[in-house]
Amino acid sequence: MPNISQVHGSHTQARDILGALVIREKNLTLVTKHNGDIPWEENYGYGLYYNDCRFLSAYTLLINGQMPTEILSSDEKGYGSVTMLTNPSIRECSGRTVEKNTISLRRDRYIAGLISEILSIESFNDFPVEVEIRLLFDSDFDDIFTIRGITKTTEGTLLPPAYENGVLKLSYTGKDGHTRITRVSIDPQPDYVEAGTCVFNIPLEADSKQALHITISVEETPSGGDVEVVDIPTEKRLKGIKASYVETMECCSNVQTSNQIFNKVFQRSLSDLRMLYMLRGGNVYYSAGVPWYDALFGRDSMFSAMQVLPYNPNVSRSTLLLLASLQGNARCDWRDEEPGKILHELRVGEKANTGEIPQTPYYGSVDSTPLFLILLADYVDWTGDMSLFHQLGDNVDRAVAWLDSQTKQDSDGFLRYSMRSTFGLYNQGWKDSGDSVSHSDGSLAQHPIALAEVQGYVYSAKRRIAKLFDRLGRHDDAKRLQKEAANLLWKFNDKFWMQDRQFYAQALDSRGQCDVISSNPAQALWAEIVDRRRADCVVKRLFEPDMYTGWGIRTLSSDEKRYNPLGYHNGTIWPHDNSIIAMGLGLYDKKDELTELFTSMYEAAGFYTSYRLPELFGGYHRGESDIPIKYPVACSPQAWSSGCIPYMLTASLGFIPDALNQRLKLVKPKLPKWLESVRINSLHVGNAACKLEFRRVGESTLVNVMEKRGQLEVEVVY
Repeated sequence: MPNISQVHGSHTQARDILGALVIREKNLTLVTKHNGDIPWEENYGYGLYYNDCRFLSAYTLLINGQMPTEILSSDEKGYGSVTMLTNPSIRECSGRTVEKNTISLRRDRYIAGLISEILSIESFNDFPVEVEIRLLFDSDFDDIFTIRGITKTTEGTLLPPAYENGVLKLSYTGKDGHTRITRVSIDPQPDYVEAGTCVFNIPLEADSKQALHITISVEETPSGGDVEVVDIPTEKRLKGIKASYVETMECCSNVQTSNQIFNKVFQRSLSDLRMLYMLRGGNVYYSAGVPWYDALFGRDSMFSAMQVLPYNPNVSRSTLLLLASLQGNARCDWRDEEPGKILHELRVGEKANTGEIPQTPYYGSVDSTPLFLILLADYVDWTGDMSLFHQLGDNVDRAVAWLDSQTKQDSDGFLRYSMRSTFGLYNQGWKDSGDSVSHSDGSLAQHPIALAEVQGYVYSAKRRIAKLFDRLGRHDDAKRLQKEAANLLWKFNDKFWMQDRQFYAQALDSRGQCDVISSNPAQALWAEIVDRRRADCVVKRLFEPDMYTGWGIRTLSSDEKRYNPLGYHNGTIWPHDNSIIAMGLGLYDKKDELTELFTSMYEAAGFYTSYRLPELFGGYHRGESDIPIKYPVACSPQAWSSGCIPYMLTASLGFIPDALNQRLKLVKPKLPKWLESVRINSLHVGNAACKLEFRRVGESTLVNVMEKRGQLEVEVVY
C-alpha cells in the first residue's frame, strides 16, 4: 500500500495563496498577487497556466528598482482586471527625490487568447521626472503536480531567455517531447533586455502619462505534431467574451430579490462559474477550481452543473456528453479504470504525458458514475430533452452495468471502493484525502470501504433511471432497478444506523462501522435514502454545536479524535457540502433548518472579497471569531462553491420540475428573514416558461404565478 499522505496529503504542501487575483478564459488562467505580480520568490502557486503547465512563474514590476508600495485598488471581472499602484519615495535618474504617491501605475489586463496588458505610468509632479521601469519575466514550466509537491521538478531542457525581433522568448522542451514557449512583446520596445528583464527609461513631463502595451502568449508543440497556439485575440473575440458575460449577468438579472447584498452574492456565483468555463472537444464544462484543480473532474464538474441547472442547463448537457466520451472501456489498475466507469480527473500536462501520474484520465472515484446518472435525470427533469437520453443510451447501460458489477460483489449490495493504482487515491469519495474516513478511536478505515452518501447516490440513480426506462418501455429493466433500490434502502438503514449514537455511520469498512459523526450521512438526505422516521434525529444531530458552527456544518464533529478545524476533510466547512445538505433538508420538509443553513452560508459569503465563497474554510465556531477563518490554500474560485448559493436558493423555493409531464411543483417555499421577495422573470421547464414571485408575509412565503408561456402546470404545495 502506498504512503497515504504521499498520495493525497499534497494539497497542503503548497503554501498560502490567500487573496490571489485571478483572471481566466477557457483554458488559460492567470493567478497573481493583488498588485498584479507573479512573485519571483516565495511563489506558492501564482503563475500563468495552460494545459496543467505554468508558462510564467515570475512577472514583477519595479519602479527605480523598488516595488510599488501601495495598492490603491485591485479588481477583476472574470476575463480582465484593473490594478492601481503608486510609487514609494524614489530617487529618479537625475538624482532628484520624488515623493511617494506622486506617480500612479495602472495595470489593465484581459485574457482573450493571450494576456494583453496596458501599463499606464502617470506623474502628478510639477516637474519633469525620468523613471526606470523594470519588468522581470521567468518561467519554470513546472507541471501543476510538481507545484503541488507530488512529483519531481522539471526534468526536461529549460532554455535561457532569448530576445529576438522585439520578442522575449522563454522556452522549454519537456521530457514528454513537447516544446512549450512563452512569448512576451512590449510596445514600445525596451531600452535594453538582460536575461528575462526588460528595462525602460521613461521620461514623464509634469502631469503627463506614458503607457507600455504588453502581450504574453503561450504555445505548445507536441513531439512531431502541429503547433498548438492559444488563439491570438481579435476585437471580435473580445466582444464575444464580453457578450458571454453580459448573457451571464442577464441570467442574474432574471432573478431579482429585495436584498441587494444577496443579489451581489448571486451575481458573483454565476460570474465565477462563467469564468470557470473550460473547453475540450467543443464541449464546455466547469473547471473544478483555481489553481490546483483547474481541470475536468467528474464529481466536481457534474455537481456544479447540477447546482445551476434552473439557470444554465446547457453546461449540464455538454458536461454529460464529454464525460460519456471518456467513459471507462477496459480494466486498468494504474488508472483504477473499469468498463462503464465515469472518470475522476483528467490531466494533460507533462507528468500525464510521460505516464508519471495516472490522471490520463484517472477513474478512482466511486461516486462519479451514479452522479452521472443523477445529473442526466436532473437535466431531463428540467429540460424534457429525451433526445440526449437516447443519445447516451449506451453510456447509461454501461454505467448501470458497472454499478451492478460492483454491488453484486458485496453481500449487502453496497457500492464499495478499493485502490488498485500504486499512485491512486486511498479514499475515493468526495472526501478523498487519505485520513478522511475513520473510526471513533482515530484509526483509519480499511478497504473495501462503503461510504454513507455513496449508497444514497446509487439509490437515487437507480430510482430515477428506472422512471426513464419505464417511459421508454423498458419495463423489466425499470422493475429490476426499482427492486434493487428498495433493497438498498432497507440494507442502508439497517447496516449504517448507529443505535447508540442515533445517527448513521460515516462508512462501513472491513472492520465494520466507521462510527464517527460526520457530514457524509447528511448528504444521504439529499438522496432520500434516510428513513423518514429517523430524519428528526439526524437533523437534530447535525445542528448540535459539535457539528454546526454558525458558519455551516462541519465535515467532522469536533468531538471526534481526528477533528481539526483546519483539517482538509476533518472538521472544515465546505460550501458545496452545505448546499447539498440544504437541498436534502428541503426534501425532508426541514425548511427551518434549511433556512438557518442558507443564512449561515450567505453571511459567510459577505466576509469574502467580492462575495466569493472559497473551496472551504476553517471549522471554528462562530463564537470563537466574528468572521469565518480562511483556509490558506483553498481554491478560489471553485466551481461547486460558486454553485452553493444558487443551489440553496433553489432548495428554499422548493422547485420540483417534471418537464416530461409539463409540470412544475413548488413544495413549501420558504424565504429567510433577510429576503423579503424573489422574482424569477423566466423559469424554463421544458419548452415552457413561467414568471414567479415569492413574497414573505410573516412566517409564510406566498407564491404568485404572474405569467406562463407554453403548456405548463404550476402547483404550489404548502
